[in-house]
Amino acid sequence: MDKKNNKFISFFKKEGFYVILFVCLCVVATVAAITARNNAKKVTPQANKGNVAVNINDSTKSTTQMPGAEQVKKPTTGNTATGVTVPNTKTVSNTSKITFNNPINDGAVSRVFSDGSKPIEVKGFNVWTTVIKGVGINAKKGTPVLAAAEGKVTEVGTGDEFVGNYVVISHQNGMKTVYTNLDPQITVKKDDVVKAKQTLGKVGDSARMLKFEPYAEHLGFQLLDSKDQQVDPGKYIKFKTEANK
Repeated sequence: MDKKNNKFISFFKKEGFYVILFVCLCVVATVAAITARNNAKKVTPQANKGNVAVNINDSTKSTTQMPGAEQVKKPTTGNTATGVTVPNTKTVSNTSKITFNNPINDGAVSRVFSDGSKPIEVKGFNVWTTVIKGVGINAKKGTPVLAAAEGKVTEVGTGDEFVGNYVVISHQNGMKTVYTNLDPQITVKKDDVVKAKQTLGKVGDSARMLKFEPYAEHLGFQLLDSKDQQVDPGKYIKFKTEANK
């Protein structure tokens, strides 16, 4: 018995270290396996939840965050209240055709067209000037002045003594009409939208430098193209026979 014990003790002394090391490794491996299994049970639901969240984000991704979103064309300017699309002003100018009417009912041309490129003599004051433009339409003081076409009033003011009180209307085709020598009691204001033949005011005598001319009682009328160049109104309006030419 003592021999067996001695052999065991001798064996344990020689091989004991490896036995203990093996047992420890087995314990460590077992603990690690149990821990890993427990952690897996806790992590799995979170992983699934994360996958669902990713799928939702992918399916509802906003197009405004996607590359190239800035390249989407902006919508045409429109009235968002009514949903009516309003074309670009430049497009309207190129496509719209407008009929211009005589701003004085049955008015005849009393001063021929001038684009300001040549001086005109102001006989009453014995001077020459290039500021007189457009045509003069024969009209007595107090005669109603009518809008030649539908448009928007862009200016209302008082010019020099060759122009007097005036109104400027911009039309959808890019052209403008100018009404001068008006009475101070103008019935429209800037930014008003007017209809064709709507009354703007009355003929006055505010162009004081022209009061001694044969056409003194008149409406000064100018027609400008989209580049603000003077155009002979006679090309667009059929006036009566010229008076006091």
